Amino acid sequence: MSEATDPLYDKGIEDNESSSELDNTQSSDQSEIVYPILKIKSHDGDINIVGKYKGEVSVKPINLKFIMATLWWEKAPELETFFNVLELTIKRALQEVYPHHKLVMDYHYNANDHLEDASEIVVEIEKVFADETEVQVEGDSIVLMGKDDRGFLKKITSFRRKVTEEIHKEL
Repeated sequence: MSEATDPLYDKGIEDNESSSELDNTQSSDQSEIVYPILKIKSHDGDINIVGKYKGEVSVKPINLKFIMATLWWEKAPELETFFNVLELTIKRALQEVYPHHKLVMDYHYNANDHLEDASEIVVEIEKVFADETEVQVEGDSIVLMGKDDRGFLKKITSFRRKVTEEIHKEL
C-alpha cells in the first residue's frame, strides 16, 4: 500500500504501531468531557463576564461606574443591586453559549468594615451549576475598592466589624 492511501499514514502513525493503538487514542479523545466555562475579567472600572462552551463565546460587560452612579442617584441599595446585576449577567452570558433553565451559584463576600463604611469588598465565586452541570470558573474573585474615608480609630478597629456572608442563589 502506498503512503497516500494508507490510513495510518494520514494520522501520523508509523508502520510499526498497530491499528489498535489508533483506536485507543480515538476513543480517549471522544470520552473527554467538555464543561461550560465562566471567565471573569476586570479592567478600568468594567467587569467582563465571558461564557464559553464548545467554541462559542459570549462577552457581557458590566460598567461599574455607570451602575454605581445610577444607584447613588436613585438612592438604591448599592451592594444588593450589584449582586443582582452580577448574577443576571452571569446567567445571560452562560445562557447564550450553554442554554439552561436553572443556574445555581454559591459565592461569598468579605468586607473590611460594616457595608456602609467598607472601602474594600471581595466577592469570591465558589461554585456555579447550569442545570446540574458544573461550570468551570476562571477568575473567580472580584475586588471592589473605593476611597477610604474612615478615620484613624475606625480603621484600626475595623477588624471587629468585618463582614463575611455566604450566598446561595438559584436563578
